Amino acid sequence: MSEPGSGEGVGIPSWAWERDEIREALRSRDAGAILRFAQQFGGASQSRIAAATGLLQGRVNEIVRGRRSVVRLDVFERIAQGLRMPDPARMLLGLAPQRFSGYGTRDLTDHPRVAAVALTKSEAAAEIRDAAAGAESVDVVGVRALGLVALGDSLLRGPLTGEGRADVPHLRLLLLHPESPAAARIAEEVGETPRFFVSSLRFAEDMLAALAEEGTIRLEVYRYRTTPVWRLVRLDGRTYVSVIGRPGDARGSMVYRLSATPPGSVLYGFDRFFEAMLGEAERVI
Repeated sequence: MSEPGSGEGVGIPSWAWERDEIREALRSRDAGAILRFAQQFGGASQSRIAAATGLLQGRVNEIVRGRRSVVRLDVFERIAQGLRMPDPARMLLGLAPQRFSGYGTRDLTDHPRVAAVALTKSEAAAEIRDAAAGAESVDVVGVRALGLVALGDSLLRGPLTGEGRADVPHLRLLLLHPESPAAARIAEEVGETPRFFVSSLRFAEDMLAALAEEGTIRLEVYRYRTTPVWRLVRLDGRTYVSVIGRPGDARGSMVYRLSATPPGSVLYGFDRFFEAMLGEAERVI
């Protein structure tokens, strides 16, 4: 393998990165499909791709023909740089967005698996649902958790209570206290009256109490009083976080999957966040 390319990268139209087939190739880290995409939409020859990425032309040929796979993150980084991959595409590939660069040698680009981003809630939901089906321990910080646990068709309820499970999963769930001053603020953010919002918080608790009585989940429900900032779902150590609020901003809907790759400070921070919230919360179920 040669040094990273120093010439101009391969120019690919921004709209092309939104095509379903390239998004799937990025998710599955299919390097051959990604390079063939660069040939098709960037008009790039294998030699040009080699020059842009710093890979040997013979290596590029093997990847394009499917005779060699790519597993190393530094090689994916070379490919991303050489193809001028936009941040949404980089994040689908599991690489840190370029906007995080410039913070020194220990920024996210050095540890690209510390935070992997699912661009939409639906993309994250499918992964969370699969992980929940086999999870033994689940921790959640939400607001009402109607869409997460409380309702029958919620994200986690089906996988956690599904038939065929050999165990009874343990779920610790933190919800906003109905009497918290933060309830009025959140009600305004979601466009509901404070009275209706508080009623929905109590309704969620009633639904969860009924779920606890079923015995399909070992359920603990707690109330917190602070203004909610982060929504968190932790499944046997796999952690997903997203920002609560900013409903009009698509970037506010990103869901970050965190792993324990060294130095792991982001994951450690959210572990402490959950334990601190739990320590100050009031158990109601």
